Formats: sequence, structure tokens, C-alpha cells
Amino acid sequence: MPRSTKPFLIIQPATSFDDVPALCAFRGDEVRWFSEKMALSDRDITAVKVYQGESLPDPRNVQGAIITGAIDMVTDGHQWIETAAQWVREAIVAETPVLGVCFGHQLIAHAMGGRVGENPRGSKFGKITLRNRAVDTDDPIFQALPKVLEMKVFHQQSVLELPADVVVLAESDHDPFQAVRYAETVWGVQFHPEFDSEIMAYSYDVYEDMITSEGFSVPDLRAQAFSDKDGAALLARFVEYARQRDSGDGAVN
Repeated sequence: MPRSTKPFLIIQPATSFDDVPALCAFRGDEVRWFSEKMALSDRDITAVKVYQGESLPDPRNVQGAIITGAIDMVTDGHQWIETAAQWVREAIVAETPVLGVCFGHQLIAHAMGGRVGENPRGSKFGKITLRNRAVDTDDPIFQALPKVLEMKVFHQQSVLELPADVVVLAESDHDPFQAVRYAETVWGVQFHPEFDSEIMAYSYDVYEDMITSEGFSVPDLRAQAFSDKDGAALLARFVEYARQRDSGDGAVN
């Protein structure tokens, strides 16, 4: 199909991982993590740091959008969070494909009237196994993924109560809302499909004190074996879906 003139938007909220200089020097910034997994070039992407006051484009003018993770919390109450939440509501009306990741997932839930807060089961870091409930459905992202998914998580808060009329696509023992379809073209995932083993390992070093204070052993987390294939497959499906919608063909085979 012809190349669209519309970019993919990457919305970077709060103090993102790309603001950790040592990690960026080692593995590149957060935009790079996504662009590599999504097989997108620099010219395919527009990145906006909404927490620095950068303006978000009209959602009708992008092929699709990723809302990334963040160190800050949705419950922190910053004005830029409400600005981003309003953009999410506009994207839903515009039927722009959106994928919220970790903080982004929680932001979408908040924008639609859900509740976000501390998970009563505690924080979660490292490898996690998910049950994909969408294998036998027509969901264009998750129906083609394996029934059991291996992903990576790095979060303290979770979506505690869902908005009305959404569909849960994947769950874990720790979190029943690991993946949610919030609207026809909008998804949120609590895990990090963009993370690979290098990013995880370095994150453990950067945030070792915080992780240890939550009762986790960094050496044990480092010893986990990771596979990146499920996260990469999910992001590839999202890109394919967004491109086909932009071309006027909403079917993803």
C-alpha cells in the first residue's frame, strides 16, 4: 500500500525512562525502544513530551498513537495528565488507533472514568505470564497472539476499576486487567511490550533501591530468562492495524 503521510505519535508522559541519562546512553531513549520493535524509522514518528507542555496534534492527523510508561503516577494530579486524558477522549471519537502502555493504560482508564491506584497485591517487576482471553475472538490485535503470553512488567500502580463497556483481553494472577480494549480502536496493556532483556537488566540497576524496598530481589529478577517475541508481535499487530485503517481497509489478517 502507498506510504501514508501521517506519522505515528509517541506520547511521552511524566518523567519517562528516556529521562534517565545512563540508560539512554546504554540503550537509547524510549522512542527508540518502540521504534525498533515497531520497525518504524525516524520519519515515521512524531514524539511529544506532554509533561513538558509540548502540544499534542489533532488525533485525526496521526496513523496511530502509543502512550508510553512513566515514573510518575496517574494519581499525581498534574494538569498535563488531564490534558492527555482529554486527548484520549478526542482520539476515541476520531477512531484513531491508540495503544496505552503501563502508565498509558492507566491514563486511558482514568480518561474514561475508571479508577487507578495501588494494587492491593503490591508492585510487580520482571517476567510475567498472561492468559490471552481473546484468542477465539475477532480482536484485531490479540486474537492472533498465543494463548499464553510472556511479557515484562515494571509498575507500582494498576487499573483497579474499569470504565463501563470495555473488554478484558488478557489477565494474570497479579492483575486481572493486563490488557483491555477500551474502545473500537483503543487498547491498554499493563505490561511493557517494548522492553527487552537489556532494558530490564539496566532498569533493575537504576531503580534497585525502589525495587528492593518493594520486597523484590534484584539478583533473582536478573536471573529470569526473557523472550521478546510476544511483545514484538503485539506491537507489529498494532502497526499493521493502524496502517490498514489509515488506508481504508480495517481488516488485519
